Amino acid sequence: KKVGEVKECYNTAVTTAAANHRERRKFLRTALKELVLICSDQPGLLGPKALFVFMGLCFSRDEIYWLLRHNENPPPRQGKVKLQEDLVDRYLPELLFHMEELRSLVRKYSQVIQRYYVQYLAGYDAVALAQMIQNTAVTSEEDNVLLSSICQKISELSVDNVEDPDHVFDFLGLRLDWGRLQSYLSSGKNPVLAQQKDLAALLNTVSFHTRMVDNLDEMIIETSDLSLFCFYSKFFEDNFQMCLEFPAQNRFIIAFPLICGHFSNITNELCPEERIHIRERSLSVINLFLDEMSKEAKNIITTVCDEQCTLSDRLLPKHCAPMIAQVVNKKKRDKTPKKLEFEKPGWESYRKTREDLTTMDKLHMALTELCYAINYCATISVWEYTFAPREYLHQHLETRFSRALAGMVMYSPETSEIAKPSELLNSVKAYMNVLQCVENYVNIDITRVFNNVLLQQTQQSDSAGEPTIAS
Repeated sequence: KKVGEVKECYNTAVTTAAANHRERRKFLRTALKELVLICSDQPGLLGPKALFVFMGLCFSRDEIYWLLRHNENPPPRQGKVKLQEDLVDRYLPELLFHMEELRSLVRKYSQVIQRYYVQYLAGYDAVALAQMIQNTAVTSEEDNVLLSSICQKISELSVDNVEDPDHVFDFLGLRLDWGRLQSYLSSGKNPVLAQQKDLAALLNTVSFHTRMVDNLDEMIIETSDLSLFCFYSKFFEDNFQMCLEFPAQNRFIIAFPLICGHFSNITNELCPEERIHIRERSLSVINLFLDEMSKEAKNIITTVCDEQCTLSDRLLPKHCAPMIAQVVNKKKRDKTPKKLEFEKPGWESYRKTREDLTTMDKLHMALTELCYAINYCATISVWEYTFAPREYLHQHLETRFSRALAGMVMYSPETSEIAKPSELLNSVKAYMNVLQCVENYVNIDITRVFNNVLLQQTQQSDSAGEPTIAS
């Protein structure tokens, strides 16, 4: 009978679990997004709502771990249930990104949280505990001493301690005392804690509040650490690539490099030889991710630049000669000339409907989303190294601009012909105009790119050994 029940439960889990977890992730995406918006707008709420913040992080982490483990080892397929589809989540980057946002908010406003809980401990918890001690019949003197020391410790707290940069909060001893007290009051023939549930609940609350003051970083790691991705590298990289190819999720792609900073948390003192490999893995993966993001942004910018150069080229005087000739010939043939229609430059700017997106619209949208991710944070710390996403883009733009300038010369080895200087200048200006627009999306110094590249064009070869305009 029991075997039949287990099989039934197993079949139910296989058929429904993936869909249930997919819906949970969908709910958590919306919930975390709202939580981030509220807390960033009103940081003071991080104090009273800290428990909800950590609950949201914890639930999200558990759902991501569930997806991670089941994607790596999916259960056998049964019937027509498309389980594999539910184990691939294209919107996972959004959930990861909102988790990172919440983590950064807690770190940024840690002093706000500390101030709130210091006042809470001294103003309410200490008073409530003192009253409860008077009304509680504790068995031994040792227990009374422990309770009194806990009460005294939290009643001495002051907001001035939070503002004092030299003051270090340490409530580890207090939490150990509560652990000792639990063991004393729970043992023996007459367990006091079973009768004094209010006291136990209050002391548990005090323990949590002290962690909000002196152990905030540890709480963040405990509730939202995603270092497990280190051991699921294929899933991690596949999701990054999927996000890069899915424009709707491009802005959340920075979550993947940020998670590489978690990998140091998975090291263990009992296995020191793993530390070197995990460190190397973290550094190589974040370098790969930032490089791929910058390459994708560079490719989009290059496509936009090429299109703008083509449009700019159509405005050159040489293209109006055929039009003039055609008009003159028509007048000679026919005394009553018909209305001549030419595809003049600028026709592409007229929209038939706003709903139809042109290729340029899509490129600009993709560039905006990707640049938001690159510009999200100035630096990312992984182990003892600091990575700057904007510098990756800066280097790629420099290299691309330098090669583009050499290509604009249009040198033909067979005829030794080059482009006219006026045409070359026109193309360079069009390219530079697009690059200057990039400053609207990312906080990088494009003037530095121009100075570095254009000065090198006066030499026979640039810093990378590539040919220049002068060569």
